[in-house]
Amino acid sequence: MVIVASILLYAYLKSQYFLMKTISSKGYVEMKVSEIILVGEEAVIKLKNRCFEFSFYTSSHQAQSIDLGISHQIPFRPTTHDITKSILDRYGIKPIIVKITKMEEDTYFAELTLQKGFSYMTIDIRPSDAVALAVRTKTPIYVNESLATRIC
Repeated sequence: MVIVASILLYAYLKSQYFLMKTISSKGYVEMKVSEIILVGEEAVIKLKNRCFEFSFYTSSHQAQSIDLGISHQIPFRPTTHDITKSILDRYGIKPIIVKITKMEEDTYFAELTLQKGFSYMTIDIRPSDAVALAVRTKTPIYVNESLATRIC
């Protein structure tokens, strides 16, 4: 019994260490989608909070999916993001945090941290996919402060 309790305690503490390390928002600012601007076949997604803003380009298709997620609409045929949310829900996997982490060679990178029980996993994901999934699952979106523009 003591051995089982020790193993469970070890697994819990290890998961909490990973959680604190991965989910730390130090150096990041939480933002929400403030605007979607269609520009031909492309779109600009604007994220904002009181004192920071951040924007990135994506396809009009991705922008439409983000907009559908914000308005809680599922089209006649579900999008990839709706399907992904359904799979996560079905298997009890909870998105914990989205982070837009860096820019390399004019490309933004993001991470999505998922939780199932005491297990956590962080995966590489495109910012547009991360935002589209975050608005569907009410997952907080954080942007690296070095990428954001201070507006106050």
